[in-house]
Amino acid sequence: MKDDNMSKKSDKLLKSFKNNSIAPGKISPGLLKRFLDLPRKTSPALVVGPSYGEDAAVVRLGDRQVVVTSDPITFKTSRPGYYAVHINANDMAVMGAVPQYFTLTLIMPPGTTEQEAAAIMIEAIEAGDALEVVLIGGHSEVSEAVNTVVIAVSMWGELATAQPLKTSDGQPGDAIIQVGPMGIEGTSILAAEHEQALEKEFGQAFTERAAGFLLDPGLSVVAPARLAAANLDIHAMHDPTEGGLATGLREIAVASQTGLTVRQEKLLVSPETVKVCRFLKHDPLGLISSGCLLFTIAEKEAEKAVQLMTASGFPAAQIGNLTRTRGKYYLENETGRRSKLPAFAVDELAAAVGRE
Repeated sequence: MKDDNMSKKSDKLLKSFKNNSIAPGKISPGLLKRFLDLPRKTSPALVVGPSYGEDAAVVRLGDRQVVVTSDPITFKTSRPGYYAVHINANDMAVMGAVPQYFTLTLIMPPGTTEQEAAAIMIEAIEAGDALEVVLIGGHSEVSEAVNTVVIAVSMWGELATAQPLKTSDGQPGDAIIQVGPMGIEGTSILAAEHEQALEKEFGQAFTERAAGFLLDPGLSVVAPARLAAANLDIHAMHDPTEGGLATGLREIAVASQTGLTVRQEKLLVSPETVKVCRFLKHDPLGLISSGCLLFTIAEKEAEKAVQLMTASGFPAAQIGNLTRTRGKYYLENETGRRSKLPAFAVDELAAAVGRE
């Protein structure tokens, strides 16, 4: 009888969703919220559970707070093992945790060679070693279900701060600090994919430099996130990935139930990213941005925060503020004119695939 009742309840929940195709890219905030609102069991030990914009979960185990995250790599890249470890370590660090252990699931399409699989594993292990994160297990297989390599990493470690640094803890009036330029990851991928065209337009040295963004300045925000968490009274911290800086900013504001205004001339973006995006007709604001860090802090502490980051070798700037106008997201130009901050339902890389 109990199973029948549960089945009827599930059927009713299922029928409340439309039988429409979901667009590629991140699931829309509205649909994600409906998924997260589905009734489920919880636990008093769950400190931070599944919530919009949050990068990881926090669970209390005895007197310890353990942070857990899981994120896959589903797009074609020359170094998927490297990407997978770093993006998960970033999600841990922005929550205030020290990443310690990870598992790796590797699903490969038919035709993958032993050498190709070994290269992915070596990259992942080397990335973990550099971050002092230990590979402890996982799963690997070749499957016709995929046509490109899919890597899923789960990572966990202990919270290093007194409380989790949540995306949702931004406050109206907070200064928004950007650390590192936007679009690092996307620029590297685009430069590798369009090498010949970019070399013809900008030269070999330029193209190699842009493709090298993967390693320099690199995708990791672990060091600046830990520095900020240890020395500043951070309110919210987040690392923008798919959908770029604009999406990362919106995620902070939506989760924190605020608005925001960012000043275009303050945004950190490399000349290479600007040129690559202009040439390939992309918007840098929507370009996948692992390697860039966002946090909010009281306005009076903004200058101190920027000085700390820059003095430690991490380019930083106050790019705007959270506001009380919930749901209003503005981009302000040098003359003070405001426009709506662009929204990217699909990352510019994924959108480019659809345009080709």
